[in-house]
Amino acid sequence: MQTRIDRKIIQELQKDGRKKYTDIAGMLGVSEGTIRNRVKVLLKQGTLKVTAVVNPQELGYTFISIIGMQVRINDLQRVGETLTQNPHVYYAAFVSGRYDILIIVMNRTPGELSDFIKYLSAIPSIVRTETFQNLEVIKSPWMEPGLSFYPQGNQE
Repeated sequence: MQTRIDRKIIQELQKDGRKKYTDIAGMLGVSEGTIRNRVKVLLKQGTLKVTAVVNPQELGYTFISIIGMQVRINDLQRVGETLTQNPHVYYAAFVSGRYDILIIVMNRTPGELSDFIKYLSAIPSIVRTETFQNLEVIKSPWMEPGLSFYPQGNQE
């Protein structure tokens, strides 16, 4: 279980993964060694992973879509594994409700999205798809304030 200090460390590293431990320590009123040790534990536990977050729109991936799929249940795992191998698939999850799988795909052009949809139609176990094209992204990991697992006001 994470402590209040752990949550504050995570929040600060979500804002800037390169933030100096001495700066975080000063903000929290603890030693730099405490921060270094807590980060080491959080990394080892798999609670925290410090990585670069890329802004796909700045790389030309301006056609971001969410696609819901109904899949033959016996082929669900295989279809999921196939989809995760496609470089356009940013996120994939088995879900409950109307769809069996939801994916987020990133493409540079409408033509690329069209080609991706044709790719999906060639997978016989996919029974039905519905594509939702993003018109405007209003919250994402690459935008300020970005995504936070511990939103402001939910810290205890």
